[in-house]
Amino acid sequence: WRSRKRKGSLRKRKQWYQRRVRADPRNKPNSKKRKKGQNKSRRAYRQPASQMLCQFLIRGNECELKERCKKSHDKQSFLSSKGTDIGDECVNFKVYGVCNYGLACRYGSCHLDEDLNNVMNTELNEKMKIYEVKRTLTKEIQSKLRTKHVWFNRSYKYFEANNIEFSKELQTHLKRSQAKRVKTDMEVNDFTNSTAIIDDENKKSLNGSVENLNSVGDTKLSAAEVYDYVKEDYYCLHSRPKKTLDLRGKLFLSPLTTVGNLPFRRICKEYGADITCGEMALCEELVQGQMSEWALLKRHHTEEIFGVQICANNAVMAGKACELINSECDVDFIDLNVGCPIDLVFNRGAGSALMDRASRLEQMLTTMVQVSDIPISVKMRMGTTESKLTGISLCERLKKTGISHITVHGRTRQQRYTRLADWDYIRRCKEAASPVTLFGNGDILSFEDYNETQKFTDSVMIGRGALIKPWIFTEIKEQRHMDISSTERMEMLKKFTRYGLEHWGTDTSGVEKTRRFMLEWLSFLYRYIPVGVLEVLPQKINERPPYYHGRDETETLMCSGNCEDWVKLTEILLGKVPDDYNFIPKHVANSYTVSSVASTGS
Repeated sequence: WRSRKRKGSLRKRKQWYQRRVRADPRNKPNSKKRKKGQNKSRRAYRQPASQMLCQFLIRGNECELKERCKKSHDKQSFLSSKGTDIGDECVNFKVYGVCNYGLACRYGSCHLDEDLNNVMNTELNEKMKIYEVKRTLTKEIQSKLRTKHVWFNRSYKYFEANNIEFSKELQTHLKRSQAKRVKTDMEVNDFTNSTAIIDDENKKSLNGSVENLNSVGDTKLSAAEVYDYVKEDYYCLHSRPKKTLDLRGKLFLSPLTTVGNLPFRRICKEYGADITCGEMALCEELVQGQMSEWALLKRHHTEEIFGVQICANNAVMAGKACELINSECDVDFIDLNVGCPIDLVFNRGAGSALMDRASRLEQMLTTMVQVSDIPISVKMRMGTTESKLTGISLCERLKKTGISHITVHGRTRQQRYTRLADWDYIRRCKEAASPVTLFGNGDILSFEDYNETQKFTDSVMIGRGALIKPWIFTEIKEQRHMDISSTERMEMLKKFTRYGLEHWGTDTSGVEKTRRFMLEWLSFLYRYIPVGVLEVLPQKINERPPYYHGRDETETLMCSGNCEDWVKLTEILLGKVPDDYNFIPKHVANSYTVSSVASTGS
C-alpha cells in the first residue's frame, strides 16, 4: 500500500513538473536556444495518385488493374492538368534515344508526334543500351525473395559448421516446400537416413516433430540434405571469382544517407573521387526483396571502384545479405556500417551499437568474409561515448577476420558533430590495425587538411567536405585552392539536374524527386565561402560565416541559408514548384527559416 502511494505521488510530481516546463516561455519555439538535431516529423512532397497517368497507358497497353487502379486513365484531362513542358529537350531521349515516360514526360514535346505517340531513335537506343543503369535485382529473384524461396547455400554451410543458430529457417523451408507439394498432389521423396514422410495428416517428420528438427547440437538433417528436398522450388545463389583491392592513397567519397545518391556521386567522380560507395542499405529489407532498398545499390558505369554499405545486427542476416549481393550485384567491396548514430538504427542493435559488442561484430565480419568473394570492409567511430572508446581494441581484433580495409571516423556517437574530429586517436587506430589499410574520416575541407592527415592514415574518406565543395578532390590532387564562381556552380547544378532526371525520371514524380534531393544538397552547399571572399585561407568546416553579399546576385542567392532561396534556385532549373510544395531540411541547423517555410508552405 505504501509503495503504491509513493508511486502515485511521484507520478503527480512528474506531471506537475512537465506542466511547468511546457509553460516556461524559454521552451517555446521562438526561443533563441540553438537549434540542432533532425527534423524527424517533416514530410516530403508527393504527387497525388489521381494526377498521375497510369503506367500501362504510358506503355500503350490496356490497364490490367482496371477498377483497382487509382491513377488517371483520361489522356486529355491528364495533359490539361500536367501543365506546360519545363523544357524542349528530354535528357533520356537525347542520351538513350527513347523516353519511357511518354505522355507523362515534362519534356515530351521533343519525342511525341502529332498523335501523341512516343517516338524512338532505334539506332541510338541500341548503341547506348550497354550504358543504362540497370535493375540490381531481377523480378524473378525478387519474387523468390518475397516468398522465401532463395537458398543461401554458402551461408547455411558456414552457419552449420560454426554452430550459428538458423534451424528455424530450415524448418520454414521444409514447411513451405511440403505445403506446395501437398497442394499439387506431388509425391514426397524419402530423405537421407530416414523413411519418414511429411503428409497432410501427420505434420511430424524425420524421427521427431518439426519444432525439434535441425536444432543445433541435435541435427537430424544437414542443410545439404534439406536442400536435396527443396531444390526443385528454390533458387540457389552462385559464386564468382575472388576479388582483391589495393586502395592505399585513393580518395574515398563517404557513403552518405539521402545526399549520397547516384547523381551526386557522378558529380564527385567527375571532380576526381577515386572510390564511391552507395547509401546505407538495411540487410533485412534486402533479404526481403524491397526494391526501394535495392535501388540504393545501383552503379553507374563511370564509377570505377564502387562499393555498397549494409547495416545489420546479427551474423545470419549479414551473411545472407552479403551472399545475395555477391551473387547478384556488380560491386567491388561490401562495407559494414558500425558507425551510424541514428536512434532508429542504434536501438535495434545495429550501427554504432555494435561497437560495444565486439564478439558479435567479429562473428558478423568473419561470416561476411567467408560467404563472399568480394572484399569486406568496416566503417566505425571511436566509440559510443567518450568513456567507452573501443576503436583501438576493435581494430586489433577485426584485422584478424580477413577484412580488406577499415575506416575510422574521429568522433563518438554521443559527440555527433559538436567537436572537431580526433586525428590523434585515428593515428593510434592505424597503428593497431596495421597492416590492414585504414582510412581516416572527419573535418577535411581543403588540401591543407588532407596533407596534415597523411602522416596518420593510408588515405582519407571525405563526407561533409564533398557536400560543401565537391571539387575538393580536384583541389587535393592539384594541391591548390579553386575559386569557383557562381556561374560554374550553376553549371554544376544544371549537370546534377540532368543526371537526376536521367536517374529518377522526367515525369512529374521524377522532377520533384530531383528537386528534393537538390534541395537536400543545397542545405550543405550554401556553406561554401568563395576563396575570393575569404580573408584567411583555408575555410574550416566548423566555421559558420555571418551573412555577406556575394560578388554577384546569383552568388548572394547561393550563400543564403534561407530555404526559400534554395527553392528559387531549383525553380530556375526545374520550373515552378506546385502551390502546396513544402521543403524542410533534414538537419535543423542547416537552415534558419524552418518554421517560416513550414508555416508559409513555400
